[in-house]
Amino acid sequence: MEFVTESVPELRVRRRPMQERGRVRFEAILTASRQLLTERGMEGFNVEDVAHRAGIPVGSVYQFFPNKFAIVAELDTIDTRDSVEALEASATRFPTQDWQQEATRLVDLIAMHWVGDPSRRAVWLAMRSSSVTQTLADEHARSLVAALLPIIDKLPSDLDAATQVAVAGVIVETCQALLHLSVAVGDPNPAVLTELKRLLRAYLRALVLDA
Repeated sequence: MEFVTESVPELRVRRRPMQERGRVRFEAILTASRQLLTERGMEGFNVEDVAHRAGIPVGSVYQFFPNKFAIVAELDTIDTRDSVEALEASATRFPTQDWQQEATRLVDLIAMHWVGDPSRRAVWLAMRSSSVTQTLADEHARSLVAALLPIIDKLPSDLDAATQVAVAGVIVETCQALLHLSVAVGDPNPAVLTELKRLLRAYLRALVLDA
């Protein structure tokens, strides 16, 4: 699945590197940006510091990105793609008799990205901290909902299409909010992940029983 930002031109990557040197610089920019967002948040994030941290001229950053918001948008596009791929892989295992256990596995798959990479939380917060990036953040959330719908559709329930979209949206927003909470202060909090799994299983069970 591809994620495009045509509706928000200021968030598009100016150009993607074709040569090895360019690819190395591009990745250095993204790595430095993740570090700085984790350390300072969006308010303390700027292109000049990204260039300094990456060890490249400021002009080289602007060759690829028009502004700091475009860098954050690229990072969130990458993170969203990872989550979509995890959801799509999980969808191939449905339907299953043990769908509640599969729901737990699904949370583990997504949580692995958040817990293993503190910058994911920083990028997620940065995308929602400005009206410039909020529209794209909503787009990415809809991409996650779309990837989750095949799983919801295979549950032993009788939900209509509109309800399935609503259910998927609730799951996406709940998971992201609680995963954010689980890594909000220092080390990941396993108790939050445990409660997220309990909540998700109970919610899906209620959907099935109410069918």
